[in-house]
Amino acid sequence: MTESRTLLHVRAAGRQLLLPVIDLREVVAFTQVTSLPGGPRGIEGVVLHQGEFLPVLDWAAMTGGPEPLPPASVMAVLRRRLGLPLERLIGTLEVSEAGWREAPEGDPWHSILAGLCTVGEQEVPLLDPERLLALLHRLRKDR
Repeated sequence: MTESRTLLHVRAAGRQLLLPVIDLREVVAFTQVTSLPGGPRGIEGVVLHQGEFLPVLDWAAMTGGPEPLPPASVMAVLRRRLGLPLERLIGTLEVSEAGWREAPEGDPWHSILAGLCTVGEQEVPLLDPERLLALLHRLRKDR
């Protein structure tokens, strides 16, 4: 029997992306981020979420590009307490893990991806929250 996963299909940092629903706490309306002077690389700042400060990912630090990113309208909150700014929600998918393939080495996000999934006629990358958090931890240590 083939395992399947429920994924949230989103648009973030100018590209389509899949997020494992199991790794999400919730998706909320995006609110203004308060920057942290001298804050850790990879973190845009914080928002007040359910009475606590929630760090918000800086997609520009992940993409390495200086170009401005499209504005976020919603935010996915990971179970591990990190906000991911999203341009929009596209939908949810139930996908068999049998059809996955490795993300190409040349993809600037390769280190935070779990693979590629065919959605319709295109391949959409799956974000790996554990790899993302490990990268943020390394960036903080490298300061």
